Amino acid sequence: MDVPASLLDFSLVQETSLDRRHRFARLDRVSLPVRIVVLMLVSWLPLLALSLLEGGPVAHAFLRNVATHVEFLVSLPLLVAADGYIDMRLAAAVRHFVISELVDAQHLPRYEAIARDAMRGRRSGVIEAGLLVISFAPSFVHLPYLPNRPSWLHVEPGGPLTLAGWWYLAVSMPIIRFLLLRWLWRSILWATFLFKVSRLPLSFVPTHPDSAGGLGFLGTSQASFSVIVLALSSTLTAQRLAHASSADFTSYALHLFAFALVCLVVVFSPMMFFFHQLLMAKRRGDHSYSGVASWHSRRFEQRWFHHELPKGLEPLGAPEFSSQTDLNTSFNVARGMRWFPVDLRAALAVVAAAMAPMVPLLLADRRFIEVMLELGKSVL
Repeated sequence: MDVPASLLDFSLVQETSLDRRHRFARLDRVSLPVRIVVLMLVSWLPLLALSLLEGGPVAHAFLRNVATHVEFLVSLPLLVAADGYIDMRLAAAVRHFVISELVDAQHLPRYEAIARDAMRGRRSGVIEAGLLVISFAPSFVHLPYLPNRPSWLHVEPGGPLTLAGWWYLAVSMPIIRFLLLRWLWRSILWATFLFKVSRLPLSFVPTHPDSAGGLGFLGTSQASFSVIVLALSSTLTAQRLAHASSADFTSYALHLFAFALVCLVVVFSPMMFFFHQLLMAKRRGDHSYSGVASWHSRRFEQRWFHHELPKGLEPLGAPEFSSQTDLNTSFNVARGMRWFPVDLRAALAVVAAAMAPMVPLLLADRRFIEVMLELGKSVL
């Protein structure tokens, strides 16, 4: 089935032709590398300059504060870079519902309307203004009660804010909060889109090779959110390292693994919307292919094992054996169809993103390096 023009322009991130007609002025028009560099210069570079200008303990504390550097030099670029990476995969998933004929022509207008609703929510200026307000509010409403705040925010404990501290609260933190909140809003829009699509009568195929009725592509698309998981994991690990430094890397691994489990639930929970339809398709497939398999197998055995075969009839090359093998394969695929369209590879992508901060921690551990060197020598 051909993809309608309205779905070719689907995006929860990038400017579309509709935005251009209405002349929306968006930062998304700026190229991705430029956006990353500009946001890093605005959020992190003034902190460096102002802390060095303060000098003394403030500059020393800022330079040693790994959490701040990771937050603005690693997590922030990842949150911005995720725009194109995730949006491309979500747009491909939207089109694939039509290409694979999961949505038939009869329900295509409703599907297009659902996609338009999602893009309309993404273009809402009111929502983005609200996200900006929420991003700035914590810096000023509860200023004295910020938990685990960096020591370089104050000249002395309980004293006035440094210049770098003011910039951190008034500019740097609102920027990264806004990026996180905007991704949260986009995730809500996408989950709402999937929920509405799951209410349509979808045409699942029990014998589809992806063992998910043809919906396996959606699990792969959800795995693209692993970029956001990596950004959050990097920040959380750096903050824990800064406030609870420990040589016991097992505790870091356990916390990251727990975080990975939470991320698995959050990232793939929208797949549950399709549970009922997938389960019904699996049951229909089990029933239908079981009946066909019984009919075919009974006649196969009668022909080859319960009757005298005509002279000259050889099993090698007989079409009955080929059809029996093909039917067995189709039956096994239908029987193995999953009601949850997420494969191991997609799940591992999210877990790996959550656990990735362990890599630099292990590489920084001299004991780990010594063990790896010994293993290398034994292999060689």
